[in-house]
Amino acid sequence: MKLLVLGASGGVGAHVVRLAREAGHDVTAVSRRAIAAPDGVRVVEGDVQREGVIDGAMAGREAVLSSLGIRRVNPRNPWSALASPEDFSSRTARLTVAAMKRHGVGRVIAVSAAGVGESARGLNWMMRFMIARSNVGVAYRDLERMEGEYAQSGLDWCCVRPTALDDGPLSGRAREVERFTMRSWISRADVAQWMLAQLSEPSTGSRTPMIARV
Repeated sequence: MKLLVLGASGGVGAHVVRLAREAGHDVTAVSRRAIAAPDGVRVVEGDVQREGVIDGAMAGREAVLSSLGIRRVNPRNPWSALASPEDFSSRTARLTVAAMKRHGVGRVIAVSAAGVGESARGLNWMMRFMIARSNVGVAYRDLERMEGEYAQSGLDWCCVRPTALDDGPLSGRAREVERFTMRSWISRADVAQWMLAQLSEPSTGSRTPMIARV
């Protein structure tokens, strides 16, 4: 399949690019900076917030896999200053939807987070505090708006909500879950593999599944 990968320099996106090529997909990867991509990957270096970058990379693609999201200067510090605009995820979703419609691309799978939207009822007290008081909440609220952009797009969309992310190896144990706890983790590699696996289905289902390593 001819894929467009957005956020190719990120933790999940880099795995998506690698695993997609290993599976034989034709990959165009968009990254804000130069990346060491596998052989055969077309890399488009540019700022996805700039008009025309996503549109220019969309031509000839059949599906979009996006791991774009708000970044903090210090990712380990919930109160760290934002390195992205507060509407980054939702704005890039709008640009993606517009480009997909212009080029006749019908399927998109994007990374959201467990705890976004109605899944917030599963959050523990610590995460509720972080969302209420830190820049984690800015990102979560923007992800909810992002999900809304895809939900009203008329496209075949899926916004997957992984639980807490780690840099563990590919385990093949990513599964959809109904609830999550403080022990619910999943590796970025497993998220990428799960996203690619959805492409074998006739439809992504227009849904927001939670996934964890089980």
